Amino acid sequence: MAKKGIKVKELARELGVTARTIVARCRAEELPVQNSLTRLKPDLERTVRAWFADATEVADGGDDQPTQHDSSVP
Repeated sequence: MAKKGIKVKELARELGVTARTIVARCRAEELPVQNSLTRLKPDLERTVRAWFADATEVADGGDDQPTQHDSSVP
């Protein structure tokens, strides 16, 4: 029987944060996460993604809009 759910370390890699950061936040919220190998249930995965969504957007450059430069300024 295959295990379901994503490991904390895999999700951390996707989100661009450390697994330790995710584990610490989950423990602070008293959620059942032991270490970076813990598999997250889908609802907990969504929660963690929501917590770090802002950090991911900043790391990716935000709104994906091209930056316009004023050509009149040298």
